[in-house]
Amino acid sequence: MTVDLAARLDGALRGALVADALGVPYEFGGPYAEESVVFGARGTWSKPPGTWSDDGALWLATLDSLLPPDGVGPARLDLEDHGRRYLAWMEKGAYTPDAEGLFDIGGATRSALSRIRSGLPAEEAGGRGERDQGNGSLMRILPVALVDLPAGEDRLLWARRSSCVTHAHPVVQVTCAFSVAIAERLLAGVPRAEALAAGRAALDAHVGADAELLAALAVLDGHTDRAGRGWVVDSFWSAWDAFAGADDVAHTIRRAVAYGNDTDTTAIIAGGLAGIHWGVDGIPAEWRAGMRGGAVVEPILARLRAHRGVAGS
Repeated sequence: MTVDLAARLDGALRGALVADALGVPYEFGGPYAEESVVFGARGTWSKPPGTWSDDGALWLATLDSLLPPDGVGPARLDLEDHGRRYLAWMEKGAYTPDAEGLFDIGGATRSALSRIRSGLPAEEAGGRGERDQGNGSLMRILPVALVDLPAGEDRLLWARRSSCVTHAHPVVQVTCAFSVAIAERLLAGVPRAEALAAGRAALDAHVGADAELLAALAVLDGHTDRAGRGWVVDSFWSAWDAFAGADDVAHTIRRAVAYGNDTDTTAIIAGGLAGIHWGVDGIPAEWRAGMRGGAVVEPILARLRAHRGVAGS
């Protein structure tokens, strides 16, 4: 299978958004039979088909923040800009299809954005308590893997710092860094099992002897359940297993949603990885055609292509 960089980048973005939209109607229910998961259901939120949730909106906001304004040059990590864009989503409906506004938001994300609105620096806004281990930053972290960094920058540190805007618990930081390490390798065409192993080796090197992060790694390693729940570790492993055991993008997304529970988030994590691996042409054409919000998506995607020096796939 030969998939070029343009197709992987398009696949990452469109795979994530399609997966989110497919998962939205099934949120909080399940588990489901895979064959019952279909594009276009109305379900939990009664939204039109092709509508992404808070997950997709914050995914787009993160990518938009990382990209240089005209797409030319290295990425930037401006966490205050992250915070401004996230607030624009929460308060003004930015990054939502047809600017219709949010219909779902996690408690930790809302609390962090309220702190930013009150003047706290964005990098200090995310909670670090035991109850702050949700998947609200993992769902939006994939863009960190897609952009070109300035020379000498540490991509896994970028992932951790981006996470801290809304979720600063060490377990969340480590999980976000692991996801980005894997995605970076998938983007380079590394097969799935090898990407997992190489990503873990990169994470181990990044963590080093840091006791707090080593403890977080032990939590990540020790989780064996796969239920598609909102805890960041379960969310990551559920999404990974949905992807690792699938035959194509559609199969990945259906497997992710079939867990039930936090279906849109499990799906967006898995769908982004699958979109990188199989490329945009691996996403069913009718699903892509059924998505809303093209006026929001296309300018950001065009800047990503320009930033990476590729033509449209």
